[in-house]
Amino acid sequence: MKYYFKLFLLSAGIGIINTILYLFLLQFQIVHNSSYIPEEAFIVFLILVAIIPQSVLLFFVAFLSKKNQLAITITSVLLIAGCFFLLWDTSDKERQTFNNQQVYNSTEKYDYKQGISTPEGYPIKLLPDSKFTLAVIGNDTPYTLLETNKVYSMNWGNGETTFKSSDGPDIVLPDSLKLYWYSFLENKYYGLNTKLNKSLISKHFKTGYKRDIGGNADRIISDDYSKLIAGIAPGGDVVLWISGVNNTKELQVFKADSINITKIKDHDVVKQDEIKKVLTDTCTCKDDTQFRKIVNNGQPIPFGTWTNKYRKKYNWKAEINSLGQTKSKLNIISFNGEEYELFNEEVVKMKHQKQVVPDYLIYTLIKNKKRYKLFLKFDENEIFSYFEKLASHNSNELIDIVVNISSDLKQTTIQLRSKDKTLDFEKMKDVYIRAD
Repeated sequence: MKYYFKLFLLSAGIGIINTILYLFLLQFQIVHNSSYIPEEAFIVFLILVAIIPQSVLLFFVAFLSKKNQLAITITSVLLIAGCFFLLWDTSDKERQTFNNQQVYNSTEKYDYKQGISTPEGYPIKLLPDSKFTLAVIGNDTPYTLLETNKVYSMNWGNGETTFKSSDGPDIVLPDSLKLYWYSFLENKYYGLNTKLNKSLISKHFKTGYKRDIGGNADRIISDDYSKLIAGIAPGGDVVLWISGVNNTKELQVFKADSINITKIKDHDVVKQDEIKKVLTDTCTCKDDTQFRKIVNNGQPIPFGTWTNKYRKKYNWKAEINSLGQTKSKLNIISFNGEEYELFNEEVVKMKHQKQVVPDYLIYTLIKNKKRYKLFLKFDENEIFSYFEKLASHNSNELIDIVVNISSDLKQTTIQLRSKDKTLDFEKMKDVYIRAD
């Protein structure tokens, strides 16, 4: 009887060894809670319960072998080895999950949303499998997939982003971008699968930008970018921006390939009734979530405008006369979707630099403790033709956008000036000052 008690203790020892091996394979880190009892605790319980059938097996081997020690040893080793290989096989997913989580925890992450932008009036439908691809995904990676099977038609540079909870965890940077879409005005399908410049994206997320949170150019803080936006234009042109409040920077430009409709899955092909509905939609209602006023239907599509014309740079700065303002801010919004702000001395001492042509300027000034805003919106054809005239012989020609505001804030003149020539803007879309 004493001999068989020793065999029972041996079986208990085997159970303890198997438990230690199981915990080792889990690397002591992974705990999956199911109700009040972790899943791991249940498996340990099963290993310990197995002590009883293991004891019965050892009793049986001892009986058949007439208590041969070698047979008992071989059986014990086989019980440990069998359990180890079973645990190794069943914990493979757990170990992979743990390793992935370790990589995820050590990977650079930021709080941002993902979005899609198109030129207004050139709607596209984003097809399934379009996404910013994340090479590293953790257990708590938030749901941030691009919304597909949806029609997009936004102002160029202003992306319609997916929802992400403000208190949700940060997201790793994407490694690549996959986009598939149907262009309504072109009646074409496009596809793009490209690597992204992660180091460039990371650089902007790390450095952030400056913005005014008070509105009076007196509470300037360092802020973080919060969006990655993919812009989709006719001809398969794609632009990637990084964006925050009042600040958008172009990062990369891509060219997608057209896809023959025969390569599109049947359930992804855009139906004729939807095409007709979109192309005849002239809604300008601000509460229409599918705002897509068709502004160019039936007219030649200006291919390349968004990635060639709008991205051409000239060596210019803005020059605004002094009115005794104590504080000032200049918001520059460009045709290519970029936007940035200058504050106080930065406005006064703005230097010439190679930059794209502005769509409109918003100048905020504080005078006599009152805040005034000047809105200047240029006519596209006029401002591009003026820049071309002044820089036709020298791409590095120094050019000033000269803004003169009358002392009573009732009149404003705008000119484009080079060393040898001055052109008056005569087709401005908006020129007005208001007191806030």
